Amino acid sequence: MTVVSIVLALVALAVAVLALRRADVVERRAKQWLEGDRPAAVPPAAGTPPTDLDRRVAALERSGATSGLSRVAVVRYDAFEDLGGRLSFSAAIVDDNGRGLVLTAIHGRTETRSYLKQVPVTPDSGQRELSPEEARAVAQALAS
Repeated sequence: MTVVSIVLALVALAVAVLALRRADVVERRAKQWLEGDRPAAVPPAAGTPPTDLDRRVAALERSGATSGLSRVAVVRYDAFEDLGGRLSFSAAIVDDNGRGLVLTAIHGRTETRSYLKQVPVTPDSGQRELSPEEARAVAQALAS
């Protein structure tokens, strides 16, 4: 009985080793594919016209529209004098032109309130102006 168990364990070990080697080969090929180096088995598509998707991606890259909301900053502070730990925060997420949003969470003893404001605050949006902490977060995001 123990001999059968040992043989089965060795067979299982051999199968596991083969599976790991195959997974390594697949992983290497996937990395080559993603990095743009085509494996030798896949000939490069020389002279083929770019697809519509390729043209659209190239146009987005030229226009700089791929950056989107790329500037982020977080300002932590104590919203109330009797609370410490800087548990309140304002996080600004804006684009290169200063448009985006500010998320503020004000932490109190018994509750936390969250606010979301559009940046820049427009008169027709019905929002209050930015608090000093929110304005500081937007300024830091634009400076990054």
